[in-house]
Amino acid sequence: MRRHTQRAMQVLWAAFLTAAAAELVFFSIFDPFELHFFGRPLDWSRQAIYALGFFGFWGLGVAAATLALMLAGGESEAKHLPPDEDLV
Repeated sequence: MRRHTQRAMQVLWAAFLTAAAAELVFFSIFDPFELHFFGRPLDWSRQAIYALGFFGFWGLGVAAATLALMLAGGESEAKHLPPDEDLV
């Protein structure tokens, strides 16, 4: 259980930092009041749009970090691999 908690915190923390950076870049380029959703302007406050954007970026970051962690495999899988051989 502890290992799963540690992995979850690694994913969530990496995604949090990614979301913060993505929000900084995205909203430095786009004004929240100029964004449209399905052709209609968003009638929300600036803070609500920032919050929604952050949680959207955080969700994408969680998905990306989880996929990367799954594709990398765990240490238990690495123990079953044959040793690296120098190819010359």
